[in-house]
Amino acid sequence: MSSLENFDWELLKELVCPICLQYMSSTINMCENGHNICNSCRSKVSNCPSCKVGFIKGRNISLEKLAANAMYPCKYREAGCKRALRKDNISYHNVACFYQNRECPFKKLSDVNCRWSGALTAIEGHVKSGHVDQTAEHSGVFEVKLRNFSTAQRFFKAISTLGKLFFLVWETTNYTFYFAVFCIGNKDEADRFTYDFIIGKQRDSISITGTCRNYLEAKGDVLKPGECVTLHYRTVQKYVNKNRDLSCEIEIRQKSLVEVPVETRRRFVVTALENPAPSENAW
Repeated sequence: MSSLENFDWELLKELVCPICLQYMSSTINMCENGHNICNSCRSKVSNCPSCKVGFIKGRNISLEKLAANAMYPCKYREAGCKRALRKDNISYHNVACFYQNRECPFKKLSDVNCRWSGALTAIEGHVKSGHVDQTAEHSGVFEVKLRNFSTAQRFFKAISTLGKLFFLVWETTNYTFYFAVFCIGNKDEADRFTYDFIIGKQRDSISITGTCRNYLEAKGDVLKPGECVTLHYRTVQKYVNKNRDLSCEIEIRQKSLVEVPVETRRRFVVTALENPAPSENAW
């Protein structure tokens, strides 16, 4: 990994395909006058786009070797990223780069109508200012009450704790109850955190520990069996109180070799936002 200082921009100009404008790597084709073109675009044209002459059968092996060892800038360099990596690593970096525009987690994970987009580092500020009623700060164990709990409902809440922002998502659908915690950060950050999920009291309770999921990798149906807390609706229903509220004890914490019993941790209460109309796709 390197920075953009002392970058070989002249070499990169030679590595840009004149048709797709992407950097070329393996299988670089040449025309009779020495102009280069990537292998994908070569199959689409008969003559060189630069000089209109035909192509030779050989490859530009020398340029391919330079491309294999060249350092490529992040595609979001204009937004401020100064990272530079080799071709086989730059694509992975581009997917997780902090400087690319991201959707608001309320839209991405809960389909709330929020038009904001920005860098990963700007999400927490947006959530705390633009979704004040759905955001809370906590430490230790806290309690979440899901109001009027029943089938076909969605709930969500943003929680700031341990210096990070997390997004909590609940759903009951097709008589299945789902719960997951998403870390607003990259995969390495998400892997550092775990959560405890408890419903019920003392001996009559269900306790599950899971690893926080990465917000960047969430796509499509964000709650799936095997990737989050998954329980049958009737199992959960017996813990609903007379007001039809379901209380969940939750703690988000950093992974540690020393585990502290949940019962010894402080408890806080926060009411989760609830949308009784699932057709509106709001959590």
